[in-house]
Amino acid sequence: MSCSVEEPTMTVAEKRAKDRAVHAGFCCKCKTATSTITVRYAEYCNPCFLIALDSKFRTALRNARPYRVITPENVMLAFSGGPSSRALIHLFDVFHSLPPEVATNKKQPKIYNDIHVCHIDESCLLEPAQDVTSSSGSTMEQARSIATGYGYSFHGVAIEDIYDPEWTDSRCFEAVATLITTLRKDQLTTSGEAPELLSRIIPTPATTAEEGAPKLSRQEKINKLKALLGACTTLTAKETVLQHFRSSLLIQLAKRGQCTILALGDSATRVAIQIIELTSIGRGYSLPHETSLLSSWVQDCKVIRPLKDCLVKELDTFCGLNGLELIESHHAQLGWTMKTKAEVKSIRRLTDDFITGLDKEFPSTVATVCRTAAKLTPPESTYDQKCPLCLGPVQAGVQEWKRRITVTTAPGELETTTTSNSAEAEAKEAPDGCCSSDTGGCCSSSSSSQQPSCASPQTAITPAA
Repeated sequence: MSCSVEEPTMTVAEKRAKDRAVHAGFCCKCKTATSTITVRYAEYCNPCFLIALDSKFRTALRNARPYRVITPENVMLAFSGGPSSRALIHLFDVFHSLPPEVATNKKQPKIYNDIHVCHIDESCLLEPAQDVTSSSGSTMEQARSIATGYGYSFHGVAIEDIYDPEWTDSRCFEAVATLITTLRKDQLTTSGEAPELLSRIIPTPATTAEEGAPKLSRQEKINKLKALLGACTTLTAKETVLQHFRSSLLIQLAKRGQCTILALGDSATRVAIQIIELTSIGRGYSLPHETSLLSSWVQDCKVIRPLKDCLVKELDTFCGLNGLELIESHHAQLGWTMKTKAEVKSIRRLTDDFITGLDKEFPSTVATVCRTAAKLTPPESTYDQKCPLCLGPVQAGVQEWKRRITVTTAPGELETTTTSNSAEAEAKEAPDGCCSSDTGGCCSSSSSSQQPSCASPQTAITPAA
């Protein structure tokens, strides 16, 4: 006989919280202190939360690079000024500060030899841009003071220096800007012409760029950068171009600092947003490299993401508990480039709103998206041909693949085009424009005066009433 008393239904989050916590409201680690922080389905007190986050960071770093190494390498930390990259610097400092008994042990050398910090100043893109020539709104000095506080070497560059030939490997961003600003918008929006446009970008040699071309002033480089962003028709295109610029400058900063490893502060939330974004814009080929823990996408420089398992909420809390200084204006606002009354959102911003909103009701959303994308196998890359923008290898047969999946003709124009092509084919089959009838010879020799010949202009004959 079944019991008639119905047990209250519990959600998945409530079941997991009940299994983890011994008593409601207490830390799931020490089980004695009152919980103050809730992450996903777990509750922590402040000390246990810091230990758990540091453990995630060390585990990811161990998976990216084993502890026992023969020769330690130099690592460059990319610092934008936000909570993720700020937590990256602090966690690296805690990890690299070995106890005296371990530091003097020759059998356990350090994983990294020297730690450097780099920063890209994007103050020229901030809104409102009153006086771009002054350094009052620059974020370079704030980033420098944070890096020197840890005793790390600092390397900085402005975003407009992408037009300086010494800061790019391919030295083709000037050609990109010229190509985009000179072509018509209908040519830029035609997706079938994109591979041909890239093939017209020919990198200039280093000697020609450095010796022949005059060096541009800062104001001229800012004007070129704004002209390029103004020529982009969508906000998604603007953000994509800026992301390519940042990646190229970060790689150059790492190489100048003689660092073979570049560490990015991408959190799990940022990686999940990037996975959906890259899938939406058709960049699935590079998705495993741009979202994985360890990537060898660029030659002579490995990219790691040690915070790939940490949520952005955890990193915000981590910075708050440790009192870490942030740079408030660390993201460029591109509103000045879009002249419209309605609210404009790019694919990245729409994806951000979607993931953030879904994660509030379903806390496992970010982890699920990241685990799903982690199953992708990075393709074997050859550097015979590199993309002039992202400096990554070009996928073989991409032009033929894009031609097969892209619709470049409207449905109404398809029938007209097919008819005109058939007429041209029939005209080519007839020699010398003659009908070449087998029975009566050429129609020009016909005795009937009412039949027009193919040698004379054909006129319409009106039948008698």
